[in-house]
Formats: sequence, C-alpha cells, structure tokens
Amino acid sequence: MAQALGEDLVQPCELQDDSSSLGSDSELSGPGPYRQADRYGFIGGSSAEPGPGHPPADLIRQREMKWVEMTSHWEKTMSRRYKKVKMQCRKGIPSALRARCWPLLCGAHVCQKNSPGTYQELAEAPGDPQWMETIGRDLHRQFPLHEMFVSPQGHGQQGLLQVLKAYTLYRPEQGYCQAQGPVAAVLLMHLPPEVSALDPAPGT
Repeated sequence: MAQALGEDLVQPCELQDDSSSLGSDSELSGPGPYRQADRYGFIGGSSAEPGPGHPPADLIRQREMKWVEMTSHWEKTMSRRYKKVKMQCRKGIPSALRARCWPLLCGAHVCQKNSPGTYQELAEAPGDPQWMETIGRDLHRQFPLHEMFVSPQGHGQQGLLQVLKAYTLYRPEQGYCQAQGPVAAVLLMHLPPEVSALDPAPGT
C-alpha cells in the first residue's frame, strides 16, 4: 500500500506546505567573507526567515499534530484513512516530522524490522574498489554549500560514503550511479544513515 500511495502522489499538487524547496547553487547569495546558513542548512540560502509564501506557524502546527496522530497508529491509519494520508502528503509533510513520516510512507520501517543489523554489516564491510573510487570522486559534488557536506571529513560526506557503499553491496547488480548521490544526501539531511540506505534509490 505504501508503494501505491507513492505512485498516487506523483502528480501536480496545488497545495504546498512548509516551503521546503532545497534550492540550488543559482539561488545562493553572492560572495562574502561569511554567509549564514538558512533554516535548511544551506549557506547563503534565502530561507533563514519565513516570508510571504510561508504558511503561518499555527497552520504548520496544526498539520504537525495531524501527522503525529496518523503516525501513532500507522497500520490502522493506512487501512482506514488512506485517502486522508494521501491528501496530507499533497499538502506537504512538515519538516520537523519528515524523519518520522518518510520511513513509514516508503516502507523502510518494515525493511529495518525484517533485517535488523543489515546496514551495520554492510557499512563495516569493505566496498568494491571500482565503486569506492567513483563514489569518492562524486562526494564533494553533493550540495557543497550545505553545512552538512562542506567538509570532506565531516559526518555528512562520510555518512554519504557509507550509505552509497552499502547500497552497492546490497544491490551489486545495480551498483552505483551519480543520480543516487543527491537522493541519498537529501535523505541524510533528515534521517540517520541506516534508514536513508533503506529508502528507495534511483533504479530500484
């Protein structure tokens, strides 16, 4: 049912909540000795303060409470209130609850429950040198102006390396492609590595 929900949601939506665009390099401000990170972690971004396009705080709080209520009894919610879940997804999942909602919506929580310890085993295993070299060359290209991925030795790039390596070991027939990097990086902005690795990636 989670997969069907995802397919239903791939269509234009009229309502957007939480103004959650992650932006691009072209949206960042010009040069300067120091630029503050916005509320999404992008250095020099334009979302440090809510603007006219942002929903009011009380509306965001109201939607947060709806998601808390739905996810507290997830199986029951999906079986009895599927249309409401779909409608709330189209309105947008509040950023504060994405780490809670995304694994439920994509089924990652089921994978994690059925295969405990799998990610840790993959993270500790040596990677295929062919893929490790290619992944290593691409790490610095993933959101270089996000505070999480600025440093090559920081937890962002190192976590991304582990997630991408784990995927090549888990799905050796698919291996690695560049499109997996930005998807995994966005997931890592909200989720721990062991859950990010279980979310669907390009090619799955």
